Amino acid sequence: MFVRSAKQCNTIINFSAPDPIDDRKLIVQLVGDDVETRGLGISMPLRCISSEGDELSFEHNADSWAALRERNARERHLSFTCCDAGVILKPSSLGTRYFAHQARGGCDTAPETQEHLQAKTIICKALKDAGWIATPEHRITDADGVCIADVLGKRAANASKGIAFEVQWSPQLAEITKARTERYDGHGLRSLWLMKRPMPLNSKDVPVARLVSTDDGFDVYIPNEALVRGAEYMSSREFADLEASWRRCGTLAEFVRGVVKRRFRFGLASEFDVRVTVGGVANWCYACGTENQPATWIMLDLGHLNPDFPNILVEIHELGEVEGSLAERILESINIRLPKVGGYRLGQRKAKESQATYLVNVCRCGAFLSRSYLPYPSDKDRVLLEFDLKTTAEEMTPFYKVRDRWCFIDRANAPSKSMLGMHGFGVPKITVARLQACGSAADGPLGKVRHVGYADIEAE
Repeated sequence: MFVRSAKQCNTIINFSAPDPIDDRKLIVQLVGDDVETRGLGISMPLRCISSEGDELSFEHNADSWAALRERNARERHLSFTCCDAGVILKPSSLGTRYFAHQARGGCDTAPETQEHLQAKTIICKALKDAGWIATPEHRITDADGVCIADVLGKRAANASKGIAFEVQWSPQLAEITKARTERYDGHGLRSLWLMKRPMPLNSKDVPVARLVSTDDGFDVYIPNEALVRGAEYMSSREFADLEASWRRCGTLAEFVRGVVKRRFRFGLASEFDVRVTVGGVANWCYACGTENQPATWIMLDLGHLNPDFPNILVEIHELGEVEGSLAERILESINIRLPKVGGYRLGQRKAKESQATYLVNVCRCGAFLSRSYLPYPSDKDRVLLEFDLKTTAEEMTPFYKVRDRWCFIDRANAPSKSMLGMHGFGVPKITVARLQACGSAADGPLGKVRHVGYADIEAE
């Protein structure tokens, strides 16, 4: 929340910028010393000052709130940091306790909605539950004037750094959000914006999450894979669709507690375990007639430390095209295990014309099953191997072009992951469903699958 005196404004300012989520417009008219708000409400601070120090409304229950009201009526011992107006203790229509100005007078504090007040209260309580110190309406004065952080969170009172939590319920231009964030950075504060209409999206420098009102508070959402990769192509309806374009991170309180426990992070973890799943089918070797199980694909799951990054589907022949130490270690690990399960090992072949190197399944007899053959049908696939490898963000780079995004780690409520091909293309949902339904080869005998060439498929 930033403050500008109404005396500085002698004209009507219209903030009716297009809204990507709904068509409601917000208009604030500032004329001379009179402030008229439509859709905003009044100033509703959670903090005031008494002779004993800060008085925080969210720390009171019904009895202590009533006692404080009676004492203030007798002694008038409460005051604001923003102006000399008298203090009145009130509840909002949503039941949130706050301190109201007895008379607005010349106070320049911006008005706020009741949703804004409720969100600030939840943030303060969540910070307190996490062992942090929460200071609502924290005022910062510098050469540019006065700015007010909705809630300042610090590990300790004397900590030099902290997190400025900003609740933005009305539309705001991305440029303004960025400028305010940079101002907080100048004071050693990391900012986190919780916005009804989030903008900008997926910025490392400007952390933004979507705030959605519920019957008992708020839920927090961050962009999912579809929104990270396709925001510029989405309609306003697609952008707003919670199920299609957003990933739920829990309630506002759960999200705030996760943030201060460092479970909200940008980009891949520096080090993590990748789960390698190898799938295949049953067939007979065309040379020796032995029933084997060739590997046809691998899937890379980037683990619980990267919950918002997709799984990567790699066809076996593609693995031979990937350079780097991780691809080499995956191939080595497969060849240690696959002969015992499938009867094949993976070997390298070179195309005669293109001279490109690719992987094939090699039988014990020496015959190979090349990439010119396809498993048919694919719903006969089974999981042949699963193993974990420790890796780094740098090692993952050759497998696909990583689009960094904000992640929220919550192992108890991990999101369902999308799946991408190695070159960044989306994998059809029907294929994903089939792969997710694959059982282990140890679950029972595999259905025997013949392999057909491309020419046979075209003829069918």
